[in-house]
Amino acid sequence: MHSYPIYQVDAFTEKLFSGNPAAVVLLDKWPTDEILVSIAAEIGLPETAFLVEDQLRWFTPRTEVDLCGHATLATAFVLIEHRNYQSNQLTFQSNSGELRVSHQNGIFTLDFPAVDCHDEKALIPIMQEALRQNVLEVLISRDRYICVLDSVEQIIGTQPHFDKIATLSLPGLAITAIGDSSADFVSRYFSPAKGVNEDPVTGSSHCVLAPFWGKRLNKTELRARQLSERGGELLCRIDGDRVYLTGKATLFSYGQILLENV
Repeated sequence: MHSYPIYQVDAFTEKLFSGNPAAVVLLDKWPTDEILVSIAAEIGLPETAFLVEDQLRWFTPRTEVDLCGHATLATAFVLIEHRNYQSNQLTFQSNSGELRVSHQNGIFTLDFPAVDCHDEKALIPIMQEALRQNVLEVLISRDRYICVLDSVEQIIGTQPHFDKIATLSLPGLAITAIGDSSADFVSRYFSPAKGVNEDPVTGSSHCVLAPFWGKRLNKTELRARQLSERGGELLCRIDGDRVYLTGKATLFSYGQILLENV
């Protein structure tokens, strides 16, 4: 039996019980993917990050994902605040390439790839049925749909039909609208096909949303709010083909997991 450190962190927030919770498991070698999925399912959070040296992977309770912002922030937070790493910048290797996280005074900035999207008007009726909501625009990104709604109130009031969303060709669906006085834009994110009906704060979505709204609003720096029940805030900066997402994190718990034959 082998034991490995595990931390549970609330990311993109400085208050417990808000932001997006992630588990961070520090391993010395990779077990099978089946074991990684089983661990993530046992933990039951939206994402679990696994780290072996500088190799970072993320799993929902059902499957591996190629990019996860809040669990990357959580991993950097654990290494700096609780594992005594001294570097001002951490670099992780991932399925989405090299990812860098810098930090200063408890504030972490993710350096992630910007992701394009394109208009798909033909999907508006399908999305309106799935969201039970009027949809102004539908855009397609690499692994998710982006549905533009009319207002902050619409975003808050949306009650999705998760079974219908789970049958869509792409696994994720973000809804977004221009913000109010507290944010440039707001959003929510649903991914029932991956075992997460609604993700509290989704860094990877902002790799699409920040460039999209940056062009619409003619800004390179934007304040974003994700209007899930837990809620979260991100500062976004666009620089060429990179998106910089800034936020805080706080530790909820830590301990050990026990694994056989790993």
